[in-house]
Amino acid sequence: MRWLRGTSYWVTGVFLAAATVVDIAAEQGHTLEALFAVLPVFVAVNGTRRAILVAGAGALAIGTALSWWNFRELDLGFWSGILAVACATVVGLVVYRERLAREQRLTSVIRVANAAQQALLPAPPARAGPLDVAHSYRSATDEAMIGGDFYKVLVTRWGIRVVIGDVRGHGLGVVPTTGMAIGVFREAAHEEPELDRIAARMDRSLARDGGPEGFATVLLLTISGEGLCRILSHGHPPPLLRSAAGRVRETELQGGPPLGLGLSRFLEDAEETTMALAEGDELLLTTDGVQEARSAAGEFFPLAERYAGAPRKRPPADVLAALRRDLTDWAPELHDDSALVLLRYAPRRIRPA
Repeated sequence: MRWLRGTSYWVTGVFLAAATVVDIAAEQGHTLEALFAVLPVFVAVNGTRRAILVAGAGALAIGTALSWWNFRELDLGFWSGILAVACATVVGLVVYRERLAREQRLTSVIRVANAAQQALLPAPPARAGPLDVAHSYRSATDEAMIGGDFYKVLVTRWGIRVVIGDVRGHGLGVVPTTGMAIGVFREAAHEEPELDRIAARMDRSLARDGGPEGFATVLLLTISGEGLCRILSHGHPPPLLRSAAGRVRETELQGGPPLGLGLSRFLEDAEETTMALAEGDELLLTTDGVQEARSAAGEFFPLAERYAGAPRKRPPADVLAALRRDLTDWAPELHDDSALVLLRYAPRRIRPA
């Protein structure tokens, strides 16, 4: 906003100088004084009250001088030009007052919306048990901080519980369903010992309250302090595993249907996958918005390749920042919400009590 305001000031000054030069160079008996009346109104679009008054005073002084230069008499044209600039200055002040009131209301609305969105999707902790955690989220709606993608990392008595999911649709329209899915997981993760029971509770809630299209793909994880990782997928892209040596491979999962479709009898088709994480191993969790991002040529984003080339001996937040830059360069305009969560197993960083 500050650069836009500075630009308007420069444009106003250049316009005033150019009009003055043209007026002096023109044949006597002709003046551009009335044209100066636009200056205070133009400055009022994004300028301050002082700038409006300065623009009005400058236009009035120069316009009056040019009118006297051209006509040498205080006739009706002389006074009408002065009146036009004075009225334009008053109009500029009115515009400024209305603009300021609108900006204050918009700031208040944005502050409330940001607080609500942060309450629905708060940032996960940077450290959860034996895990270093980083996250990156971008909504398909520029003004929103949350949409159809969600994630959560919780420390529970069963281990570190992690969820990442993608509600059908994107943007602000699916925020209620997203918030409900997060709330059900938050409660069930602390109460249910098994991932399939968490999935069943989320499925019932989404089917009951999510509406006919309120289903979601979900990936659930439990990671113990010893590095035992259990994964359960319901229609969600599998995580990428990067070893401490930098090798990247996709985790093979026997998944089930998305949750919320009313297909509870098929939930048992999903089988847990168990793996042991070694010191320095990473799990990269993503959503469809990352997997399906396309370049201008229609090529999909090579996530595994770019992840393999991302810095390894840097904090997880730096790794995700590099991946997000690559994704933005590959597909500047994303048409779906996109989320990235990085989990690095680093048990030696746990300090003894």
